[in-house]
Amino acid sequence: MYLLLDIGNTREKAALVKQGKVSALPQMAADNLAKLPIKAVYFASVASQEKVAVIKQLLGLDHLPWRQVHSDAQAYGVRSSYQQPQTLGVDRWLAMLGAQLLFPAAQVLIVDAGTAVTVDWLAKDGAHSGGWIMPGLKMQQQAVVKNTAKVFNAELFNGRLEPGVDTVTGLQNGCLATILGAIRLAWQQTPCDKLLLTGGDSKFLKPYLTDLPLVVEPLLIFHGLARYIDM
Repeated sequence: MYLLLDIGNTREKAALVKQGKVSALPQMAADNLAKLPIKAVYFASVASQEKVAVIKQLLGLDHLPWRQVHSDAQAYGVRSSYQQPQTLGVDRWLAMLGAQLLFPAAQVLIVDAGTAVTVDWLAKDGAHSGGWIMPGLKMQQQAVVKNTAKVFNAELFNGRLEPGVDTVTGLQNGCLATILGAIRLAWQQTPCDKLLLTGGDSKFLKPYLTDLPLVVEPLLIFHGLARYIDM
């Protein structure tokens, strides 16, 4: 059994790999992890090494091998479009590896809807055609509220793809429309075999994309990360 970690700037996500099967790990309590026969920890991180060190200590897994995965020029049939591959966000890289594993020989549009929203095109032969990066739902709302004097927001996001009838719904609906519009423009620019959606805000986007060949895969990045086990 292996522990997989996706370490971000604001939160961490975890999964387990047992006999090749990836499953989510909702809670990363040290007491629970100590009971599991974990052989090693594979992780991807966009956070500081100091934060990684703190997580090691909190999880009580310092005695295990910790293996960090970085973006590559090519691996497992996927080729980066970046001239400096190491500057491609590792979460985007792993999402592409996961997409290629789940849908081999398919042209896929990958959308990761988190703090930022990333859109990446992956060709049938595994070539990354490039992508877009834009603020996510929360970041958009925060930016508008912070930089305007009379726009305010609500704690709960309830955006809908319809005209807003007050400041809060105008803001939230507008931010949702911005991301959905970008996804549809990406699809219009290069239609694909699959639209692969992952990330915490997927639940807000999914209802408005069902007319496309949509697949929602919450563990997409972990499927990519698991390919590095026992390299």
